[in-house]
Amino acid sequence: MQILNFKLDAYVPFENESIESFLVLCENAINKMISDEHTIFKLKSAIHELLINSLEHGYKREGGKIHFYVEKNDKNITLEIADEGSGFDPQMIDLENTGTDLNSINRRGWGLLIIKKLSDSMEITPNTPKGTKINVVISLSDL
Repeated sequence: MQILNFKLDAYVPFENESIESFLVLCENAINKMISDEHTIFKLKSAIHELLINSLEHGYKREGGKIHFYVEKNDKNITLEIADEGSGFDPQMIDLENTGTDLNSINRRGWGLLIIKKLSDSMEITPNTPKGTKINVVISLSDL
């Protein structure tokens, strides 16, 4: 069986067991979509980083609703994670002109920078009615 898309809406408390359970569910779906270890690594890294960002920053280390969606087509895999937390202005972090020294992004935004480097595209938008939505695309053309 090959999964072509997978959606998960969950309330995730800010505790290791709940975070790990959410990640395992997402990773199991990805493992049934593709077999390329390089692409799996990119997707799992993005999911982990985006989940932690949502819980730490969007929900201030409290639990919250996380919306996860992943879809595979012939050319790429699209990953979307959204929360209903406090949200942020993505223009506060300039991922295009960020250097790689520790002071370049004022101790914030490193996770998003890593995801941007791992993916072919990343878009950060407000989630309606509140929160943040991040869409990541990883090309399958290298397989």
